[in-house]
Amino acid sequence: GGRTNSLGKCSVALNDLWSLHNNPAGFSLYKDLSIGLSYENRFLLKELGYKNVGLLLPLKNCVFGISASQFGYEHYNENIIGFALARNFGPYLKIGLKLDYIFLKFSEDYENFSTPTFELGIQYEINENLNLGAYLFNPIHVKIRSINNSKIPIIMRLGFSYFIKDDFMITSEIEENIEENFSYRFGIEYECYKGFYIRSGFQLTPKLFTFGIGYDYQWCKIDVSGQMNQELGTSINCSLIFIINTKVYKEAA
Repeated sequence: GGRTNSLGKCSVALNDLWSLHNNPAGFSLYKDLSIGLSYENRFLLKELGYKNVGLLLPLKNCVFGISASQFGYEHYNENIIGFALARNFGPYLKIGLKLDYIFLKFSEDYENFSTPTFELGIQYEINENLNLGAYLFNPIHVKIRSINNSKIPIIMRLGFSYFIKDDFMITSEIEENIEENFSYRFGIEYECYKGFYIRSGFQLTPKLFTFGIGYDYQWCKIDVSGQMNQELGTSINCSLIFIINTKVYKEAA
């Protein structure tokens, strides 16, 4: 989503529809049927396009989510389909579980590969301003059935979001990917006018500077972000969230 990408890629302690892709505990507060669409043009190359879609359906005691994402182009692409459940346990604790099916598709006569895995997310609201989040992807370290039995990486995130004022938030997190380097992220969000947001942030390893804007209307949220990598160039992301019901979802701090 454009919000996460403009906040230095921080996501683990946020509460929005794109938590469906980033930390399934984060959408447990949703009260309305909602649909999200996102497209990222990485380094302005169409072959590195990243597409995401998500749907959230509130039930009696939990929220059910369906997600799909695709990275790549016609000759090689990575795809993930996921089914998630999230709910509150008391006023402070939120837990989410998501089952994923990953498949890699190649063109022509190359064999395609696939595997299932899962992810787990937890958030704990310390008070009305401070929210903690933890996330774990692929804890069983599954392999993709291929010539060299490559493993899908284990990814762990830990972070927080803190509202210094009602209209000003900071968020930060660390990520450990066992196949790559440790990374630190930081982002700020300011509501400069009712429903209109400006955001910025950075990520270390790889080094990224991020920025973006967002607008929340009653039934629609629009977020646009840009990312600058000193070596590889610029990436652009745009995402939309459509709220089907008449109630307007409000994020808890």
